[in-house]
Amino acid sequence: MIDPALHLQGGGDYHDMIYFPVKINAMISMFLSGFATAIIVSISLIFKLYKRPLARMVLVINMAHVLFYFSKISVLLFPPRSELHCRILSIIVVFGIESAVFWGALFAHLFYVIIKSQSMDEVPRMMKYYVLVAVILPFVSGILSSFTKFLIYSESLETCVHRVYADHFDLSYDLHVLIPVWLACILSTVWYKKAISKISDLQWNSDRNELYVLLIYPGVLMFCWGLHLVLQTIIQMGTSPSQTLIDISISLVNLQGFFDALVYGRSVKEALKDRARSHYGRKISQEEEIVEVKSNREMSAGSYSYLMGEEINKS
Repeated sequence: MIDPALHLQGGGDYHDMIYFPVKINAMISMFLSGFATAIIVSISLIFKLYKRPLARMVLVINMAHVLFYFSKISVLLFPPRSELHCRILSIIVVFGIESAVFWGALFAHLFYVIIKSQSMDEVPRMMKYYVLVAVILPFVSGILSSFTKFLIYSESLETCVHRVYADHFDLSYDLHVLIPVWLACILSTVWYKKAISKISDLQWNSDRNELYVLLIYPGVLMFCWGLHLVLQTIIQMGTSPSQTLIDISISLVNLQGFFDALVYGRSVKEALKDRARSHYGRKISQEEEIVEVKSNREMSAGSYSYLMGEEINKS
């Protein structure tokens, strides 16, 4: 979800990483992810899909994506012009990154919990803990990043940058990005392994679409961030990987939202089908009830006429 190392600008004993490129060709993957996740959020809200067991988690992770990607796209209309602007964008960037990767890891944890308990009843109970880890903590980290100068305004580049000094560990980047993402990927792997060890004992007749989402979301996290994490780590150790490899890693990171939306798109499709079938079924049921009421009325009217006829004949 970021693009450092893609645009490195030298400046004596430091480099400026451009977090908010102002050229459209550098933002194609952001447009794809931003609009894909916005569609998922809109459909979830319009059709109230968040009432499904896992849909609330999916809604929140996609909302984090939307905030992040549209903050990136916003610079096309409102280019940064001050340090304050960059500090505000810093809060959104850090929150978006950390929230998305933590939610990805928590999908792996919930996958393990559900496989272990063989029940979806654990979802509501775990949500309060997940909100603390994947919403509250990232928000606090985002606020702190605005005071640690995670992003500063560069007058020469006319955008927000992250400044990296030569022969120094990039403490702010490590604290707000590298460590949280590494932690999320490692925990995802651990919970995956524990869940797989339990699958052989699974006898629960589960909802396959729900388990599909739990299984794939953490995989998307590791697929999109794995290469980038390795490259960023070795860059801090003094190694210079090829620019092509860096470009590929950045594209994958920026496509995380697109892949997340694509994964959940299958569940959205099934949910909309169920909703349509339910609505159509209710409509048929209502029509049958109307027909039945009409038939009963006609039968009652016929019986009354028949009785009246008998009374007239008796007279």
